Amino acid sequence: MGAGRKPKNTDVLKAQGTFRKDRHGKRIAIDESLSKSPVDWLSDEEKEVWAKWYEYLQKNEILKETDEVAFGLLCKTFVRVKKLTDEMPDIKKYLIMHTSDVGAKVSKKNPLYDILADSEKTLLKLLTEFGMTPASRAKVKTAIGERKNPLQELRNRGKSNP
Repeated sequence: MGAGRKPKNTDVLKAQGTFRKDRHGKRIAIDESLSKSPVDWLSDEEKEVWAKWYEYLQKNEILKETDEVAFGLLCKTFVRVKKLTDEMPDIKKYLIMHTSDVGAKVSKKNPLYDILADSEKTLLKLLTEFGMTPASRAKVKTAIGERKNPLQELRNRGKSNP
């Protein structure tokens, strides 16, 4: 039997308005946002990806200080997929010629394709965790712009219509 549905993140529950202190109160509260400066173990190209995606994710208030390693891995994986894709755009590189121990020429699948396929799967999982795919973005349900207070909107609407 399955283990059941994965619990929603506390921030997602709060954004949806379904957070209940009696049910979710024992969860660890992480209020500190992730630092804008990238971690030092990323390459320059990976740091560029960090800077680009950091702005988008912070608009949604998704990144917290505990996401540093996972977000860094997301940037590393994206750059790896991009480099491997650029390196093997040609189908001719799918098969490589290999000389066996006995001297016979054998064609075999380029192992970089397996690395690329695994990296793409990992990238998709990480993108999903950060709400960067259409389905996961719909689940997060946070606005890209400013979050609106529905009660304040009702108050403002009443003032504008005398």
